[in-house]
Amino acid sequence: MRSDGRFELERAITQDELELHYQPIFDISGDALRGVEALVRWEHPQKGLVSPHAFLPTAEREGLMHALTAWVLREALLQASVWRKDGLTLNMSVNIAASDLGDARFLRLLDRTLHITAGRSAFTAEVRADEATEASSAGIRELGSRGIPIALDDVTTVAQLDGATNWPLDTVKLGREIIAHALDDARAAEVARGIARVAAERGIGLVAVGIESKAMLDFARSLSSVGAQGYLLARPMASEALRRWAQRGA
Repeated sequence: MRSDGRFELERAITQDELELHYQPIFDISGDALRGVEALVRWEHPQKGLVSPHAFLPTAEREGLMHALTAWVLREALLQASVWRKDGLTLNMSVNIAASDLGDARFLRLLDRTLHITAGRSAFTAEVRADEATEASSAGIRELGSRGIPIALDDVTTVAQLDGATNWPLDTVKLGREIIAHALDDARAAEVARGIARVAAERGIGLVAVGIESKAMLDFARSLSSVGAQGYLLARPMASEALRRWAQRGA
């Protein structure tokens, strides 16, 4: 028998209870907009706006990650296409579940969606470092062969980069936990520097995530980060709010 959580989440995916918010990603100067990351939210009919931290475990446990990722991908790229027609061209980053990378059906969906929407040049696939394993490496290389930029998300150890030596990465996103502790924890700061060093040696751009203070931004700059993302710079916004905000700053 299906759990109540599975039933509710299936309903959310199929009946437009989900929505996307978009968090800007900036050049490390904090001025120029590099793009946005699509973040899914659930407008629950009784509970109101639900964070993904509350429902992603249900999606993973109940086998709904493929359907959820497909929904997010389609909606995010359609939104990027709409913005582009309005004169706002933004790179759209979407987190792809590692389990989808080896799924031929998902890759066909990705190809079709890119064909009718924003295209490869305006899309970055993000894969969480703690999910990416040797089993998903073929899928990561498949994305690279399609010319799709790939970001390894939430990197918190040098070992995660060492395990991705042969992957066609464009960006490494330094985990927010590392940034959060680097200012008062020498070990965390050294890990951050090690990740930055390996990324630089491999010619991979570094983006610092979870920037919430000027001190954190200054630390990210000391790592030669190319990008930054966090509440200090901009919070996630719904699509229309993001469009107005971006066009005011243009």
